[in-house]
Amino acid sequence: MDATVTAGWFGLIGATVGASGALVGGWLQQRYQAKTAKEQRRDERRFTAGRTALDMLIRLRRVAANRTEGHTENEAAWVDELVEWTTTFDAALLVVPGADEMRERVFEVVRHLGFYDSLGQNHSEANLWIDSTCKEAIELLSAFLREEPMPPRSRLFMDQIGMVQAHRRAGTDPS
Repeated sequence: MDATVTAGWFGLIGATVGASGALVGGWLQQRYQAKTAKEQRRDERRFTAGRTALDMLIRLRRVAANRTEGHTENEAAWVDELVEWTTTFDAALLVVPGADEMRERVFEVVRHLGFYDSLGQNHSEANLWIDSTCKEAIELLSAFLREEPMPPRSRLFMDQIGMVQAHRRAGTDPS
């Protein structure tokens, strides 16, 4: 083979390898950018939904603190507010991506919100119950939004769990 033909072949092979490398590099870069954009959207959804749930807990604490005892109209508004709150709160928590542990813990806490009524607590005890339950959930959500490990259950929440369990045992105990 002639040197010019050999050089031409080398040039053609080099151009082919270079073009293939550029195509593969462009494809890899596009995939990386798409993955990064997807992670950013996921993080935004995570923060926005978590923040919405946190705002709902703060709002519930405020509404509960402003409740007055014995007013039928106020109690009806409280129930309406609680139904709206529950719907929005549940929806916000359910769309938080990658939050199974947080969701499980917060739902455990929120399930205890309504027990103040079945325990026969007076108005101020009920407000304290709601306030402390909301604080427990706020701590969990805040740790989640800060990307910290879930904190242990507080002593007050453990006491609330004990009260509910004792109430249930007393209701099912035939003696």
